[in-house]
Amino acid sequence: MTTQLQPDSGEGGRQELFQNSNNYWDDRYTKDREPLDWLQTYNSLREIFHRYLRPSDRMLNVGVGNSPLSTDMRRDGFIDIFNIDISAVVIEQMLNGTETEPGSNLVWQVMDCRSLEFDDESFDAVIDKGCYDTLLTSEESTSSIQKYLAHVARVLKPEGKFMCISVWHPDELLEMLSNQDYSWKVEYEFLTKPIIGGVEEKMDPDNNPTSAHYLYVCTMGSDDE
Repeated sequence: MTTQLQPDSGEGGRQELFQNSNNYWDDRYTKDREPLDWLQTYNSLREIFHRYLRPSDRMLNVGVGNSPLSTDMRRDGFIDIFNIDISAVVIEQMLNGTETEPGSNLVWQVMDCRSLEFDDESFDAVIDKGCYDTLLTSEESTSSIQKYLAHVARVLKPEGKFMCISVWHPDELLEMLSNQDYSWKVEYEFLTKPIIGGVEEKMDPDNNPTSAHYLYVCTMGSDDE
């Protein structure tokens, strides 16, 4: 069974959920090993991923936790995915609990997203499902976000894509994402929130930002630009 977690509507709830300490996350994953999908499942993102990504793309999934996203992607034909998280506990759990399949490359590694240890232009895509949100509500959030985005832009290949799924409305995220230093163009779309407890929430992001989730796609320029 996979749990699907939605953010608390109050800032206090978000602050409690979004912690940036590896000790916090190690403790959390030691106590709760049940797979948890933050915000959206792969089924809800499948059409979007196939629109933007190619099965042969080399991808980096940041702040993976124990979400089944990458294993679901692999079953659907995406064969080359690096997965990182700040928690050594959850990476060990995922290593032990993930079956290897011939022809696929699913790698799990302990790493801080603010200090990526990959070479420049290593990936065709970087996927973020809630990691950006975690950093936004952590201490020194501005500095953490700047370091994170600089590393994401550095490891993306020309025309590579940073795909970020977030609870935050474009009014709150676009300014920082649109920094010209990252050499990418930003587009976004609204995502319908999954039905929780049998209750479907009407999506009205302009008047009620919490009624939707948001996908931001940041596409690097080509070598010719």
